[in-house]
Amino acid sequence: VAAWQASAGATLLVPSGPVGRHLFVVLCDPVVLTGYGPNPCVVMANLSTVRAGIPHDPTCVLQPGSHAFVVQDSYIVYSAMRVDRVADLVARVAQGLFTPHDPMPAAILQRIQAGRMASPRTKQEFRLLQI
Repeated sequence: VAAWQASAGATLLVPSGPVGRHLFVVLCDPVVLTGYGPNPCVVMANLSTVRAGIPHDPTCVLQPGSHAFVVQDSYIVYSAMRVDRVADLVARVAQGLFTPHDPMPAAILQRIQAGRMASPRTKQEFRLLQI
């Protein structure tokens, strides 16, 4: 099995909470980001299930079937975007902590990327990143 590679559209299942896992989408190819040191980094955003009665960010909602992992309406959590060093992600995959999943289809990735600037919940720090 080839090693996981960080690139725009790559996805990882990342542990969250006591038993759950969230799907994270890599939004950009590896790049050295101002303020994050000399190592290549990527920006990632995760999906969360839309639940009745619980507010969610409507900027980018994915329907079941838009990705193999998406079985219920899910939204991109722009308020919780993160920057990770590529080397750290590769190490966590090698350790079995993070699990690679199918790449995000290009058209869906473009919607997710556009939502970074459109969402009112995107922190200023992530609006300013040159990705």
